[in-house]
Amino acid sequence: MNKGIVSGIKRMEIHDGDGLRTTVFLKGCPLKCIWCHNPESISYEPEIGRFEEKCISCGSCVRTCDTNAFFIKDGIVLFDKGKCTACMQCEKICPVFAIVGYGKEYSVDSLVEELLTDKPFFGDKGGITFSGGECLTQTDFVVKCAKRLKEKGVGVYIDTCGYVKRDVFEKIMPYVDKFLYDLKAIDGDLHKRLTGRDNAAILDNMKFLSDKKCAIEIRFPLVKGYNDGETEKIGEFIKRLNIGIPVKVLRYHDFARSRYNALQRRDTLPEGQTTAKDVVDAEEILRNMGIIVIKDN
Repeated sequence: MNKGIVSGIKRMEIHDGDGLRTTVFLKGCPLKCIWCHNPESISYEPEIGRFEEKCISCGSCVRTCDTNAFFIKDGIVLFDKGKCTACMQCEKICPVFAIVGYGKEYSVDSLVEELLTDKPFFGDKGGITFSGGECLTQTDFVVKCAKRLKEKGVGVYIDTCGYVKRDVFEKIMPYVDKFLYDLKAIDGDLHKRLTGRDNAAILDNMKFLSDKKCAIEIRFPLVKGYNDGETEKIGEFIKRLNIGIPVKVLRYHDFARSRYNALQRRDTLPEGQTTAKDVVDAEEILRNMGIIVIKDN
């Protein structure tokens, strides 16, 4: 494919790899993690998010919408997502930015051209990170973009859940400087309860990348009361692969809750948040097992 669907682009990022980076979030993910903090990237299709708390019921969207997805009842603007075709016209005219479109189509040429404008800011360590959703589900598009960026001297990282076919990694490997690899649980049954999918392919793909000597940074999203009991199992798994693979323990938060509401998506986010102490305790367990731990920024 020469075209891809992007849910958003964030610049000046310091959490998605080394140095200063631009992160491209692509639409679509095969997992349904209960704590997903990018709900706008779960669906493969473009969609509208409406933040009701920002709406002033001016009616601009009602007058613009050709499908009557927006309508007024008792003086208040309401939104019927089932009628929305995600044409994005409402986003363009909303005066208070209460409407956000997630899912812009890019060609390989147009995305690479836009991303290259950030190259002066990357320095020696920075670059582009493709994330999601699961960016590798748009395989051909991401491979072509990564290849073009590498040819232009821009470093490429892939943030992945690992739930893709082996040949996808074989295609993208030549153009990737580092894989930021999510590891949510080792226990297969627990992983399925938390994400909707078994993790056999995820673990196998990580072993494949390790065997191929790819640069990998494991990212362990620690959710207290859900997968915190997996810390030692993750350490043992890494030791069987390659003791040199570093781990970053990520602190869970529920900041995405407003986006679940805006997208009219069922909110599955756990209550409460992982504390700084929870993260430190998990890091200490891993260090005591001989695992290299990277602190989150």
